Amino acid sequence: MKRRVILLALCAVLVVGVVVAVTLTARRFSDDGEPAAQGAVTPAETPAASTEAAVLNGWQKVGGDEFDGSKLDTKNWDVYDGDNSVKESWSKKQCAVSGGVLTMTGLGSESGTTCGLAWKSDQTFGRWEVRARMPLPADAGYAPTFLLWGSDDANFPDAGEIDFSETWNPARQFTESWLHGPGNLKGPYFKSNPVDLTQWHNFGVDWQADKITLYLDGQVWGVYSDPKYIPRTPMHLVLQLTYMTKHAGAPQQTSAQVDWARVYR
Repeated sequence: MKRRVILLALCAVLVVGVVVAVTLTARRFSDDGEPAAQGAVTPAETPAASTEAAVLNGWQKVGGDEFDGSKLDTKNWDVYDGDNSVKESWSKKQCAVSGGVLTMTGLGSESGTTCGLAWKSDQTFGRWEVRARMPLPADAGYAPTFLLWGSDDANFPDAGEIDFSETWNPARQFTESWLHGPGNLKGPYFKSNPVDLTQWHNFGVDWQADKITLYLDGQVWGVYSDPKYIPRTPMHLVLQLTYMTKHAGAPQQTSAQVDWARVYR
């Protein structure tokens, strides 16, 4: 039976899985031991017609959220709420919708209470795109993260994880991508070339059976093509402002904003 996060206890299960994976990523790839990126591609000048991968490649939209209301659409999103076994703290109060924008805010307290939400519909293969910006100031412990997560939460890492944009650097001047699974935490990795993420940008991913393509403003910046790392079971979109302690004392309050998130065939 497909699990949905409705009660606090069930929400904690989802959060544990996703956060443990992202936390392990952050600890493996610290500033002291960052792996060599897999030939990150410098985004070309954005075509005047569009900066969306979906428009440039003719993707067929099947769902998404424009965040046009005054609150999150809980018919389509599961919103994290509560603490979990790895001491991560999530609150739906940290996820605010106003003026056509979702703002995810991480508190400036030692709890690191922050925002995370998961799209309720799963699909095997497809395309996703998120328009977002990451304002300053930002704490090194908060990372805006856009990822695909397996529908079988209890089966990580076998179900896989596709982090198509994960931004730990507090200057918000580049993003990174990790591919976990199936069955491992040490999959391949990409680091983008410099880009000012305090401005609005489009982050896309095209997940197919033979490869996974990363897009930034409609331009390819990485391709995963080793079949042993490509997930082949249903996944869904997750948006979260991940927190991990990076220094003593309370972190600086940090936010990330999402204009829209769209799902495509």
